[in-house]
Amino acid sequence: MGSTTVENIAWSSQLETGIAIIDRDHKVLVDLLNQVADVIGDSEERAILGSVLNSLSEYTHYHFSREEKLQEVAGYPGLEAHRRRHVVLAAQVDDIRSRYRDEPESVQGDEVRAFLRTWLVEHILKEDMNYRAICTAHPEAVAAAEAIRFGEEPLDSDGGAAVRKTASVNWSTLKVLVVEDNRNFQLIISTILRSLGVRSITAADSGAAGLGSLHGGGTFDLVLSDWRMEEMDGLQFVREARAAGVQTPIIMMTGYSDDVVREQAREAGVNAFLEKPITARGFLETAGEVLTAAAAPAV
Repeated sequence: MGSTTVENIAWSSQLETGIAIIDRDHKVLVDLLNQVADVIGDSEERAILGSVLNSLSEYTHYHFSREEKLQEVAGYPGLEAHRRRHVVLAAQVDDIRSRYRDEPESVQGDEVRAFLRTWLVEHILKEDMNYRAICTAHPEAVAAAEAIRFGEEPLDSDGGAAVRKTASVNWSTLKVLVVEDNRNFQLIISTILRSLGVRSITAADSGAAGLGSLHGGGTFDLVLSDWRMEEMDGLQFVREARAAGVQTPIIMMTGYSDDVVREQAREAGVNAFLEKPITARGFLETAGEVLTAAAAPAV
């Protein structure tokens, strides 16, 4: 990707629709879009930016499905035109994601910046504000939109088949420890967690700091650990945590796909893997399976 500096977009009251679920979605998208700019030039750019673009694409489709359900139930007369606009924007996001995956140098900073401005400034301020009054007057429409869970929405804005039901997890009560020495990857993981409703997130910037969090009296429902870290790698972190009696489920984030390496990690006590670049859906399904298994009664 080119070296063009991409300015972050600050959230302000001008971007607020006054509809809580829509504003929450928009804030997640602002965070993701800002991270696109922040990770340019990072030493792990491909894994991190690929993860950001994956999550941006997935969350875009999710948000659009909620927004369209809101307008549909409220009887907003501009729904079809708004839906057509969503198709164009979602295709643009998907195109950037696909091209970066296949040929990173084909995606330029200027293009990303133009997209940020088009979507956030023009679409939210000029188009999303048009449905605010009618949707605010219909609380049942807000409830219908809020009932759509990430991972269970239609796969496209034309009402395509929904993905399989995700595991039932109360994300709002979950306490998660993220052990990751790359600040940018910490941010993308935290954004994904917040988008699911997780409120308690503790970040540790090294394996030693992660052990300190586990031994310092903190209780966690899930640990996410990078594999490659300076001084203490993820494998050593897991071994020491398990040796100290930590039973919390651990998901290892890694670019390794070698079966021998993964078997070593499983023997150390890793419950599951997330391959970089990660996807929000991949995390949702993997974490759901791990947490469901952990909660199941022993046979």
